Amino acid sequence: MEVQDKHFDEIFDFKGKWDVPSKCGLRILHHKDIPVIIATELYNNNPGSSVTYAGGLLFEQICTAKGLDPARVVYIECNPDTHSRLSFYSEEYYRVEFAHVEGKFINPSYKKLSDEEIKDLVFP
Repeated sequence: MEVQDKHFDEIFDFKGKWDVPSKCGLRILHHKDIPVIIATELYNNNPGSSVTYAGGLLFEQICTAKGLDPARVVYIECNPDTHSRLSFYSEEYYRVEFAHVEGKFINPSYKKLSDEEIKDLVFP
């Protein structure tokens, strides 16, 4: 399952669960002066934790590495299309919000974005 690089601008190395070396695709855009982070699952090209499983750890590491204020960021997870017949490999985007408790980003809540919502964020 190869993920096309149209989904990301760079490969971002991060520490996943239990500090396991992990990778995701990363694109940072700006929508009305608000940074929009899109973290893309790389499937077979990721040796460690998935984007979703890493959750708040990944969000925090991206914000720190890129100098972004987590309170002013829209965070989106992308599950790219891999041209599989299995429905869970269909392209989907989720806006993710975390509770910030004692310096950690926990309890993610997910909202699946419609095609119109993702177009509005990505192509204003």
